[in-house]
Amino acid sequence: MHNTVKVNLGKDSYDIIFDDSFVESAIALIAISSKCMFITQEVIYKAFEDKFSVLKSLPNVEFHFIGQGEEAKSIETAIEICDKMTAMQYDRSSTIFAVGGGVVGDTAGFVASIFMRGINYIQYPTTLLAMIDSSIGGKTGVNLKSGKNLIGRIHQPKAVIIDTSFLSTLPEREINASLAEAIKYGFIYDRDLFDYIVENMSDILSNTDHMILEKIILRSCEIKSEVVSQDVNENDLRMILNFGHTIGHALEGYFQYKTLLHGEAILYGMKCALYLSHTVGSLSEKDYHSGQKALSAFTLPSIDVKDKAEIIEFVKRDKKFKESQIRFVLIPEIGKAAISTEITLNHIEESLGIL
Repeated sequence: MHNTVKVNLGKDSYDIIFDDSFVESAIALIAISSKCMFITQEVIYKAFEDKFSVLKSLPNVEFHFIGQGEEAKSIETAIEICDKMTAMQYDRSSTIFAVGGGVVGDTAGFVASIFMRGINYIQYPTTLLAMIDSSIGGKTGVNLKSGKNLIGRIHQPKAVIIDTSFLSTLPEREINASLAEAIKYGFIYDRDLFDYIVENMSDILSNTDHMILEKIILRSCEIKSEVVSQDVNENDLRMILNFGHTIGHALEGYFQYKTLLHGEAILYGMKCALYLSHTVGSLSEKDYHSGQKALSAFTLPSIDVKDKAEIIEFVKRDKKFKESQIRFVLIPEIGKAAISTEITLNHIEESLGIL
């Protein structure tokens, strides 16, 4: 698969490149860099040790492993990496290579944004979720105990390079959860993509046809690129990418990032957002049931929301909550999205009742 998608941001423009040779593309980029820091996780390194060992032997390459899960996405991790790079005399001509999923990409990108007031970084997403969403758009950040991504910056990568062979070791649960972001693009932007995912769901989850998954990845990248190119700083249009995320992030925090994968939390969040799109917004009965039926096809861990008030406290910490008002993404129909200021905390608490 050889395709290129342009993220059009003027002087900060870059390409999303589909390249089935991670090692060759990395070597080419290493050759034009001074010192190179590969930030990844030990589990990824071990799964693809044959690839990484070639790169590790190069004289200007160092590796740094971060931990698993959202706990690793912390200011302490970022400072540890900055300290290491300082001790090894990295400078503003150095390059960071983020090889991993969203935790790796967000953390490595944040380090790149603050070290020496900003250095170059390359995204090599290794999970489906990172390929279709988190590696694109320049949103970097780390978590606080009180919420996700509360410390962060917009810092665009120099390139996002997608090698789908990294997906070969991805468990079915990860594929299932990651498709949440893909079907989100269908809900907010592209009815044809929504229908395509619904029609091919069983083949996607059984991983029997790689071409289906590659088509979904490509279209998702195109949509994210179009949206980000029009609204780099999340002032208006880009906010539609948060469909399902306000409640999804709150659920992640409520369950201490242990019960739900990110995509699973977003799936639950989209269920609630669909409910509000129908009961408060203008989503038709037909589209509402089509949407909920599509989401019910995903395998999700069962959850028990015992304390709705605590979830609402997490919602209040959301970056989109300002002056007691929240900007909430609704869909008036499948394939279109709108930002509403009519959704109240009471509405959100009511929507949790469908989970």
